[in-house]
Amino acid sequence: MASTRTQRAPRVFIDSSVLIAAAISNTGSARDLVLAGYRGDLHVFLSDLVLEETERNLRSKAPAAVAAFRVFRRFLPAVVVNPNRREVLKAARFVNGKDAPIVAAAARARADYLASYDRELLGQKREVSATFSVLIQTPKDIVRRKTP
Repeated sequence: MASTRTQRAPRVFIDSSVLIAAAISNTGSARDLVLAGYRGDLHVFLSDLVLEETERNLRSKAPAAVAAFRVFRRFLPAVVVNPNRREVLKAARFVNGKDAPIVAAAARARADYLASYDRELLGQKREVSATFSVLIQTPKDIVRRKTP
C-alpha cells in the first residue's frame, strides 16, 4: 500500500543578509527563497531586528532596492518573532554576540533552517544545530532541499 504521508512545509527564519540580496537582485537563490515563501512552499519567520537591519543597510548601500524590500515586508506571509533577553543570552553562550539575537529568534520560531549568507554565522552551524536544532544554510541549500 502506498503511503499518503504529507510533508509539512519547512520553517525558515530569514536573516537580513538574505533579504538584502533578494531586494537587490530579481534573480538568484535569495529571491527564490522569498518566492517560495510567497507560494507557501515554506513558512517564513523574521524578527523586528532583521527587518530594521535590512532597511537600514539598504538605505545606506542600495537605496534603489528599498522599494523591493518594502514590498517583501508588506506582502510576504511571514511571522515576526522576537526573542526575549533570556533567549538572546542563552544564544550568546554559543555564537558571536551580534548573531545571538538572530539565532535566538530562529530558535523561538522553532525554525528548521536559518537562511543566511553571513560567513561567521555559517561557520557556527554545528553549535547552533546541536544546541537549538536549527540548521544554518544558504538560501541555495534550502531551496534545493525537499524536506527539512
